[in-house]
Amino acid sequence: MKKLMVFSAVMLVLLAGCKPPHPSMVKSDPAFDPNAVSGILVAPFISSVIEAEDPQRQAERIMNRILAELLSERTDYKLISSEQFQGAVMRGKLGERYAAFKDLWATKHEVDKEFLRELKLNLNIEMVLVPHVYLWHKDEADYREGATVSATQVGAMLTLIDMDSGKIVWEGSDENYKEAVRSEGRSVVSTGGIDRRVGGVTGTGRDQYGAPPFEDVAMLVLQSIVGALPPRVATR
Repeated sequence: MKKLMVFSAVMLVLLAGCKPPHPSMVKSDPAFDPNAVSGILVAPFISSVIEAEDPQRQAERIMNRILAELLSERTDYKLISSEQFQGAVMRGKLGERYAAFKDLWATKHEVDKEFLRELKLNLNIEMVLVPHVYLWHKDEADYREGATVSATQVGAMLTLIDMDSGKIVWEGSDENYKEAVRSEGRSVVSTGGIDRRVGGVTGTGRDQYGAPPFEDVAMLVLQSIVGALPPRVATR
């Protein structure tokens, strides 16, 4: 019995160690000094999610809203909103250049340096935060089948870029998921000698066995990345 308990404890430690870290990746230029950053321009989210996964183009809207909420809590940086980013694009008549910038970033993860330099002419700012959502997926399992589960997945990246040089100075990414209640937990009723599983509804009217809302998983992902952004330290 004692050996079994020791074995179980070891397995729990090993399983805990196998869990992926959050955020899953953080890279920083050794020369990057957060205290030297006077302000950051926040670009709107760029999405490389295929239309079949996001036919209503919810990813950008949901991610932009949650990112704005989380960044508002980072009082150590002066943050310029994505609305001002879009305003600068309009004033500079950079619509076509911006479309090309987004396409280049989403497909090749490369920076259009000239676009950033032209954008900077309209704003007195040296850094831009470029958000990118690349994973947006729901897997809806058949509730009538046992040992199945529905899940929602989200993956995103935030990249901080020097607007003069186009150099990436900091980058963080994360992927996460949430599962619904497993189908074997459903209640079962018998009718005419035949057992069948029935659906369950939460207090908010949602199907508790359906894939969780994208908002819930997006919050987990962005909380981890925003939290990893190096803090500015107050200096005298």
